Amino acid sequence: MSCCAVSAQNDWENEQITQINKMAPRASLFYDATSDDVESLNGQWDFAWYSDVSQVPGNAIPDKWNSIKVPGAWQMQGYGKPIYTNITYPFDANPPYISGANGNPVGIYQREIAIKQFNENKVYTIRFESVSSAFYLWVNDQKVGYSQDSWSPAEFDITSYLKEGNNTIRMQVFRWCDGSYLEDQDGWRMSGIFRNVYLITKPKVHLYDYLVTTPQLENGEAAIDIQVEVANRDKENLKSYTLSYVLKDAAGNVLIDADRSVGLNNNNDKWNVSIQETIKHVNQWSHESPYLYTLHLQLKRNNLEIDWISTKVGFRQIDFSDKNELLLNGKPLIIKGVNIVEHDPVYGKYIPEERIEKTVKLLKQNNINTVRTAHYPASPYFYKLCDEYGILVIDEANLESHGMKYGANSPAKHANWEKAHVERMEAMVHRDKNHPCVIMWSFGNEAGNGVNMVAMQKRTKEIDISRPTNYHSSEEPISYDTYGGGIWKGGKKHSFGRYQSVEDMIRIGEMELDKPFLLNEYAHAMGNSVGNLPEYIDVFEKYPHIIGGCIWDWADQGITKHIDGTYGNQIKDVEEAHKACLQPESDYYWAYGGDFGDTPNDGNFCMNGIMMSDLTPTPKAIEVKKAYQNIAFKLLDSKKGFLELCNKFHVTDLSNFSFEWQLLRNGYPVNNGNMDVNLAGLEKGVFKMHNWNNIEDADAEYVLQVKAFTKNNSLWANAGHLVAWEEFVIQPAKLNLPVPQLSQKLKLKKRNEHYIDIFFQDGQLVFDKAKGEIIQLTKNEKVMIDGACAISFARAYIDNDKIKKMRSQWDAIDLLNLKIEVLSCDVRHTKTMVLIEVAKRHKAKNNHSGFHTIEKITVYSNGTVDINLEVDYFGEIKPFTLPRIGYEVKLPADITESTWYGKGPGSSYKDRNAGMQLGIYSANVDEHFVNYARPQENGNKSGIRWFEAKTKTSEGLAVKSKMPFNFSMRKYTTKELDDASHPYELKSNPFTILNIDFEHGALGNGSCGPIPMKKYFTNVDGENFYLRLEPLD
Repeated sequence: MSCCAVSAQNDWENEQITQINKMAPRASLFYDATSDDVESLNGQWDFAWYSDVSQVPGNAIPDKWNSIKVPGAWQMQGYGKPIYTNITYPFDANPPYISGANGNPVGIYQREIAIKQFNENKVYTIRFESVSSAFYLWVNDQKVGYSQDSWSPAEFDITSYLKEGNNTIRMQVFRWCDGSYLEDQDGWRMSGIFRNVYLITKPKVHLYDYLVTTPQLENGEAAIDIQVEVANRDKENLKSYTLSYVLKDAAGNVLIDADRSVGLNNNNDKWNVSIQETIKHVNQWSHESPYLYTLHLQLKRNNLEIDWISTKVGFRQIDFSDKNELLLNGKPLIIKGVNIVEHDPVYGKYIPEERIEKTVKLLKQNNINTVRTAHYPASPYFYKLCDEYGILVIDEANLESHGMKYGANSPAKHANWEKAHVERMEAMVHRDKNHPCVIMWSFGNEAGNGVNMVAMQKRTKEIDISRPTNYHSSEEPISYDTYGGGIWKGGKKHSFGRYQSVEDMIRIGEMELDKPFLLNEYAHAMGNSVGNLPEYIDVFEKYPHIIGGCIWDWADQGITKHIDGTYGNQIKDVEEAHKACLQPESDYYWAYGGDFGDTPNDGNFCMNGIMMSDLTPTPKAIEVKKAYQNIAFKLLDSKKGFLELCNKFHVTDLSNFSFEWQLLRNGYPVNNGNMDVNLAGLEKGVFKMHNWNNIEDADAEYVLQVKAFTKNNSLWANAGHLVAWEEFVIQPAKLNLPVPQLSQKLKLKKRNEHYIDIFFQDGQLVFDKAKGEIIQLTKNEKVMIDGACAISFARAYIDNDKIKKMRSQWDAIDLLNLKIEVLSCDVRHTKTMVLIEVAKRHKAKNNHSGFHTIEKITVYSNGTVDINLEVDYFGEIKPFTLPRIGYEVKLPADITESTWYGKGPGSSYKDRNAGMQLGIYSANVDEHFVNYARPQENGNKSGIRWFEAKTKTSEGLAVKSKMPFNFSMRKYTTKELDDASHPYELKSNPFTILNIDFEHGALGNGSCGPIPMKKYFTNVDGENFYLRLEPLD
């Protein structure tokens, strides 16, 4: 059946029937469930679940009831199973019909409400903030209506169905409906009542809707425009109504106090009141200074209040410059954003308010200024907090039809789907139109393009002209105000693309576009990822019409699960379960697609966050915070201590922060001080560091670190929170490794044709000639290396490595399983040293490709070991980059501690190291491990000057080189990491694995985006590396 089917047998399989008897959409109000006119219907409801709609009794009244919590997804409460799929529909793609192996499950909800005293002069409405995917509503066994659109409110007037005393509310909720063809968002597919439910009581004449805009902000004065819709259900008593309006500032001072008469008549069901006022000395709202006024609207009859609305108002303007810059209150704004998919690892698609508040605080703490609500309107509480805390919002309609692709079958191109498209946009705009945090309306995501987008734009502008629209298509017809993608990708024109490379973005930046360009998805943060983020920020800052981007995405969408199958409301101690999920080998883990026997599924493609599923920050979040920071530092004069600061904040003066600096010599602090900084937003200035002295040691490395901290407590952070920092290597490290001065003698003994024993002062080294590698190093009877010191070119594939362009080459060579052939092994010695020169061929099993290596290993009589490694490539398949070049070393199990001088304290890689600082750090082997939902390469430390792996009593191995290098420590081999699908599959070895890498491959963004930038490729030809090992005793 084509996308153009005209009719369907059932309401839930008919794209023309989107609602029956549903009230017109209106602005979101924050209902106080303790007030007399609002009752929360959240809590326990009777519930019955059917695996398919065909099993539901004809009267939708079950024979037996269970119980379920509202709000909540029924899949997280023991009914059915969650399904994770990205593009493929979980039903047969035959719009508007629902069929297939998963059936169409149905949940029947029921509860009693008590009307103590039914008032005929009142209007009773029931409001569902979110129900997925469609439902019928009955009151006292009378069918009231029908609704679809999972993420927008559904409101019904139930006055005529109620009676005094007990009343029965019943719902039949469908897991899928024809509207599900427009809800193909990448994420877990769940169903139920996801958000709050209210019973609202109002007088027959009441305030129904309102719109507040601030159309002008000039010279400290602001216009405020208030449009109020009064509902009229009383055809008799229509005289003496007035609307009073009072505007107060944040301190409670009254700025406006006035009223207007309301001219009702019995021919109108509603009446519109229009108000325009001007405010002097206005405090503007912005993400940095979210100043909110309070507007109180009162409907009076005979001078007595009968209804009221209280709302927050932010005075702000969104415009574009003649250069297509995005302007907030007249100043250029760069969107430093993330996409947020509403998901909770225990509650699924019901998001507790505590998680929303934690999210908003973390956004602020990590310098993120914008959220795109991917890919549907978020919980109303989220916008309330964004107004208060200062987060900008790109509000996205509940629209994605990716599974129908973008061609002729796309619903966007068919008029019979216009109503469904427009209503979804209309519901969102009406609900959220009064939030100052909302700066842009998005048409949706991956929904094709066509005449229905034109209709969406038209209806949006009829409701709200104060905000621009956004969509990621450059295909005609282009009806939206800003591009969200498209234009150019992969070196050619591309109509719908996102995740452009930096090179693509530079090309778009050089173009003369007719509207601003927002990269509304980029830096796909799946697993160990988020490479070359600072380069994207450079592009955003260089080209005015590129107005920023939103990282995909905020948090992993894992489901907390025990290996016994327990998840959702079966988990008794959520906090302890989440602590366990952060550790490998735990019985708890974060499940992804396929872990529930769900089909179709897209595996771990839902694990794309810079936060873990429980909002624990990952090293990716630290990189984002650094790249998104709003203060830039430039060292002008290292001798006199002058710095240039660039204030990228809009309105925040840098006097709000305390500035501190410290000077490190070889990693240790040797001097510190502060700076007095006063600098207005979007300005530059030069400042001197107090107490600055010139560097003294010509042979040492000197690093200057400058940091800015908040001075005062705020809603989202305490005083002393780090907001920005930078470091400058004033004098680079001189990593010279002189030949040891030796007086001791050593002894060489050939144990047999395979093994050579080298005895040095209080120690021994064993070399395996057959393998061509060191297999043991001992000092003072303490084993330092135990089993292997093998050349390694492979890492456990990160999610970004699995892109075909990279993995096809690495798999062809099979880097993890290279066949190693020792071509020659020459051993020479003097009284104080032994020189072993080993030539090897590391060959692919299935083709003539691989590496030639020559190792020159020098063992000194004091136990020091120098290794000089030469690497050359041979063969028919030549990778353009490699995951690593280094050594994988087996250490005894009791060597679990580490200290290093280099980047830290968290993990870093050559294209993701801006967020880590140079210094001297310590960590144990468990602390190095980053427990990604699918095990993969993790925990690397880069920029290493020296490193020690040791026991708790400091026995072990020191590692040095002539160039900064990388290391990682873990309890698992590379192959074990690569073979595991979940952390619980890992089992600790009776040894510690140490990886020492001269080169470690970049991360890139290849799981859904570009491979690493060329400048970060790992060279695979003719390289020469140097390493020194020193026993610690």
